[in-house]
Amino acid sequence: MTIIRIGSPQASRFLARSIYLHKGPRVTGLKKDPQEAFTTNTGYKYEKSENNLKYIKGFLQDKYAISDDLALQVLTHKSFNNGVMPYNEKLSAMGSKLANLFFAKYVTEGSTNNENNVNGKNLDVLGSPIAKELSGRMTMGLFARSNELNKVMFWNSYGHGLGFETSGEMKVSAQMMYALIGAVAFSHGKEVGEQFIREKLLGGRASVEDITVRLVSGETSSN
Repeated sequence: MTIIRIGSPQASRFLARSIYLHKGPRVTGLKKDPQEAFTTNTGYKYEKSENNLKYIKGFLQDKYAISDDLALQVLTHKSFNNGVMPYNEKLSAMGSKLANLFFAKYVTEGSTNNENNVNGKNLDVLGSPIAKELSGRMTMGLFARSNELNKVMFWNSYGHGLGFETSGEMKVSAQMMYALIGAVAFSHGKEVGEQFIREKLLGGRASVEDITVRLVSGETSSN
């Protein structure tokens, strides 16, 4: 019988040969390969690479540019690898509040003859379906998909074979969009953040206003 003493070079070689890093579906008791843990099911490795950041950097352009570190955080959801990397939750909360404020001002900025107006503003419109949906989760998720901003996101899906909404992709895409707004405001200030919403979310192709109108009218599906 051979006795191997713990701590000896022989033991180290034995233990090193005994480590198995599992790839594929999670199996209880097996250690997951770190490289796979930091790679999405679509093959994107978690890193500040041009391939990962090109979609949102192309959308922001130099005018609204943010740092690569912040851009990667925008793309990272709390569900990814148990939240061990910087994720977008706080940026998303900031962006959501700014978007809600901006669109509340946007829908009331026109003149009105409404007898219940307040300082010439028709606040009744704030309760309309379109006003409620302009900064809504589904609108933001569909905007991200229409503009290919969710091509690369780091998150854990409910099920890769499910639809846009049922897989959780819509929710995560919306949170990423709020985080992008928050990151622009954090980097450039509130006024530039609102300018970004007006120019890029309302002025571009597949604007949030167009998406909202189609959603409210039933012309657009979330899947």
